[in-house]
Amino acid sequence: MLKPLITTISFLALSACASSGVKVDQSKLSDLHKGETTYQQAVQKLGKPSSVMLLDDGSRTAMYIYTSAQARPESFIPIVGAFVGGADTENTFTTLNFDKNGILQRYSSNQGAMGIGTGFEAYSQKRTEVNGN
Repeated sequence: MLKPLITTISFLALSACASSGVKVDQSKLSDLHKGETTYQQAVQKLGKPSSVMLLDDGSRTAMYIYTSAQARPESFIPIVGAFVGGADTENTFTTLNFDKNGILQRYSSNQGAMGIGTGFEAYSQKRTEVNGN
């Protein structure tokens, strides 16, 4: 009786995560050079953008948006999980600005993480570290 319960809880804990978008590895940004890197080269290096905005002057902005959430294992403990559970989230947002000729002009990148608690845990949220910060 106990073994199936532990197996079920383990399965739920492992499958209780979701992610969406394109995560940009910060180390790859150093390979992009303002005034030199083309839009096609950036896409080849980073992958297809989540969104591309074309402006009336012919320039474009490529956006790479990523978010991920993972439920904490204690969330799946019957009854107790409602009081001490929660989730940890991670997000990144990178924008690349190209001129009308498709040449990189500038880029910016933002990373964040947040802990979300339920019940008592809401008052003592954990924080997931991003790149050791």
